[in-house]
Amino acid sequence: MTQKTAIHVAGADGELGASIVKGLLEMPYLYPRLPDIPVYAGVHHETVQSSTVLSISNALVVEVDPVNHPDSTVHALKQVSKLLLLFDPLSGVIRQNDVFAFAKGYFFLYIHNRYINAAKQANIEHIVFLTPFSKLDTPHSPPLTPIDDDDEDRTNITRSYREQFEAIESLLQESFSPSQITILRYSGVLNQHLLYFAKYIIEKSKMPLIDNSHMTFECCDMSDVVRASCHILVSPIQRYGGKKYKITGPNLLTTDEIAIKASLGLKREISVEFMPIKQLKKVLMEMTSDKEVVAYLLELWGLQTYLGATRKVQVTRDLEIITGSTGKSLREFFENSYAAFTSPQTG
Repeated sequence: MTQKTAIHVAGADGELGASIVKGLLEMPYLYPRLPDIPVYAGVHHETVQSSTVLSISNALVVEVDPVNHPDSTVHALKQVSKLLLLFDPLSGVIRQNDVFAFAKGYFFLYIHNRYINAAKQANIEHIVFLTPFSKLDTPHSPPLTPIDDDDEDRTNITRSYREQFEAIESLLQESFSPSQITILRYSGVLNQHLLYFAKYIIEKSKMPLIDNSHMTFECCDMSDVVRASCHILVSPIQRYGGKKYKITGPNLLTTDEIAIKASLGLKREISVEFMPIKQLKKVLMEMTSDKEVVAYLLELWGLQTYLGATRKVQVTRDLEIITGSTGKSLREFFENSYAAFTSPQTG
């Protein structure tokens, strides 16, 4: 029987997932000794746009909906040996109440009057799980989910994103041997999230942040998460199986340092504007009409600090261990994203 070597990337319809698919397909060009490995891009709904973008990079696009069409999961995993589990609420595809159900569909499906573990039935050898949340009993960022007492929709939300991601991690550990699993955590605050504030920064030359001048941010660049994921997936399972990593940027940043990095990268003075949670939420709602995207961003930005909880953050060398190089700094992000934060009239 021919040995399977393909990789399936769940959640490829979001920016992070699509970037990982693209990165995987570029690995043989960066490292010529690597074989060409087929990459399946799992999308919730296959659209003309997703198919075109992913197919241009020679990805094999497959539609996967474990909740409504469980057979699609079994079919999608038949040809692969490695599975990257990514559930990105910013993709606009998975709603908050469906995150855990969507993930669970890769393991426990009710088909033909019986439960099956789709990943086990497909003989998946290695599962890499990406999560923006750290365990609460270790140095963590972001902390618990903030609660806005005036949020009318809060009573309709059964579980926070943190709760669901932690439940997925527990389910993985219950369902598979530790040597088959790699947990890849990343800082909840990605540099790219700042793009949601681009219009505000252009108009006011101010960075809107929660009103806590003592807050320390732990952030990283999306490209570093992509690099780490790709290196793990193309490596022998024995190298990373059974291990947990956390990808962070090169430095922790105070609110003053964020303003300095932004000013240096954008070549103009950017100051921090502290604001209460309601105002910050309003700013975000002006950038996107999706309330669940706003809720996810607020949760990632660690607004529990605003409520007075202790918050611990850390910098790791895990990215360097995995890839051999350090991460991109916040200043580099602003330099590379200069056009997005600068008005055409003034740029």
